[in-house]
Amino acid sequence: MVKRSVLEKLSNKDLLRYTSEETRSVPEAIEMAFDILKKRGYFFSETEIVKINQLIASRKQEEPDYKFLNTWDIDEDAEKASVSFYSQKAIWYFSILFGLFTGAILLAINLFTLSKKKEAWATLLFGFGYTIALILVYNEFKDYFDQSRFTGILLYGIGAAILQFGFWNQYLKGIKYKKRSIIAPLMICLVVVGLIILRIIIFLR
Repeated sequence: MVKRSVLEKLSNKDLLRYTSEETRSVPEAIEMAFDILKKRGYFFSETEIVKINQLIASRKQEEPDYKFLNTWDIDEDAEKASVSFYSQKAIWYFSILFGLFTGAILLAINLFTLSKKKEAWATLLFGFGYTIALILVYNEFKDYFDQSRFTGILLYGIGAAILQFGFWNQYLKGIKYKKRSIIAPLMICLVVVGLIILRIIIFLR
């Protein structure tokens, strides 16, 4: 990201390079350089002003819309936020690695933070209900799932996507938040997984 303070130290000659058609600068840098030159009293003809504005517009069109490409955690804003949430990425990874119900719990905690109790309970109901449904489907088609583990991962992914694009977008979209630390839930999940593995080892002996 270009800092205005850096550009303000440059000479008019250097700033004019930012506004030339040969520049490789991002549109924000071109706009800053153009604005600094105008405030310094540098004279631009009407033709030059039109060309520079066209250059800025064309560069903006060429620039990838990263907000569109990545819609996760776009509402994270530590400066403007008054609440702390477990982020969308955290919920996604917990759902995939430790089970969908863990992601549902994290999302429900976010909702309880806003006193959205009905929405939180609905999220928990979905998380546990989906998990139970997966277990029942697995038991019914155990041989198939043993041969195709990708199917199980896909079904978990679908559930996690519903949490993200269904529940989060419906209940939390547009709310500015700070990222909440995942250390506590991560440690709890690791301890539970460790205990399960230990119990399996003891049982096998």
